[in-house]
Amino acid sequence: MSRRHWLDPLARQVLKATGHLPNSRKTRTSNSKEIERALKALKSTQRKLEKSPSFFVDVNRAKRSDWQKLKGCTEAMIDLLLRLQNGGVQLSCSEDLCLLLELPDQLVEQWNPHLVFRWYGDSPPLPDFSQIDLNNADLECIKKNLNWSNQLINKLLKERQRKPFEHLADLQERMCLAPSKIEELIGNVRFGSRHFSPTLPPDCKNGRP
Repeated sequence: MSRRHWLDPLARQVLKATGHLPNSRKTRTSNSKEIERALKALKSTQRKLEKSPSFFVDVNRAKRSDWQKLKGCTEAMIDLLLRLQNGGVQLSCSEDLCLLLELPDQLVEQWNPHLVFRWYGDSPPLPDFSQIDLNNADLECIKKNLNWSNQLINKLLKERQRKPFEHLADLQERMCLAPSKIEELIGNVRFGSRHFSPTLPPDCKNGRP
């Protein structure tokens, strides 16, 4: 027969209330709450790990295989990005990428967690002008909005008469432009279908070279 505790029930209750005697029920309750909190913390950590991206794309150094991991990134987009990268052009944020590729908001939202924008060099100054169509803008508009020399503008007019520009990479390659020039144009220019004969520089009129 087991020995009963020498304290009477009333004394035990008093000692429990004053903290001099452990309350087994409260201890079990406290332990249960601690376990519950630990489980919640563990589940929260697991959810965060599940949401964290499994890969990252270093936008200004990414290879073709990196871009191919992004859902909805077409080969045409990748070709454009790699051509600009080879020309030294860099993007500073997802807005640049969105404007460059004309991406829908839904796709940008899917890509953003995976994109890393590291700048390898000094950031170019941002110009203050509205978007212009480089395949159709007249001479006055080009001079007003582009801080280019007359020689460079004349070359632009000759090149676009020969063949409209397709995109920034095509513009850079045909015009032999520095990366900083292209970076200034991201989001500020577009390349529409040619709908009228572009203005020629003065020295090209009347058939003169």
